[in-house]
Amino acid sequence: MRLPSRPRAPGPPARRRAGSGCWTDPICPPPTPRTAERSALRDTATADVHQAIVSAVEAGGWGDAGAWVFVLDDAVEPDRVPGLLPTLPMACVDGLHPAERFEIAVRPMGDIWCLLFATASMGGTYDTGVHGAYGRLAAWQSMAGLSGAPAGASAEEVERHARQSTWFHFEADADWFHNEIYDYGIAALSPDRRRIAVLAATDTD
Repeated sequence: MRLPSRPRAPGPPARRRAGSGCWTDPICPPPTPRTAERSALRDTATADVHQAIVSAVEAGGWGDAGAWVFVLDDAVEPDRVPGLLPTLPMACVDGLHPAERFEIAVRPMGDIWCLLFATASMGGTYDTGVHGAYGRLAAWQSMAGLSGAPAGASAEEVERHARQSTWFHFEADADWFHNEIYDYGIAALSPDRRRIAVLAATDTD
């Protein structure tokens, strides 16, 4: 997979429930308008896909990780994802009130790669991670699962799926996130725009 061999990996974003919510470099978008309605979609992630998606977080020794995959009835445009995501039946947004913080933005694939690599290679609060080579492998596995690459796909096929997907980074004040040290969510909309895969990661001090 022709991703950067030595990406400039930013540190994982640090958030506190009482603090501001914004990833490091870009300016945060305004909170996503939403309702309390819940989607009837169901998680379709198999055990293998779930394991692939959480690979980077588990390699980094973070506190908790969750993964979900939803197959949509109809294709959705990327601008509909911010409103749809907090309605999905996921523990990471369960109980999130419409007035509570939920921030989401489209990110370049390279930014997501760097975040996953930092997660796996640098570790969490009580872990030093798996460093360079294994960190890249774990990040690659997470991107493969998120982008929907088939099991046993070649590096070129995984890269193609990843580059054709639309990537989102999000943060929320739902109870699932500890919002103390490191926490974030990643969502990937597939090239055909009928599959959304989500990774949520949280850690504590």
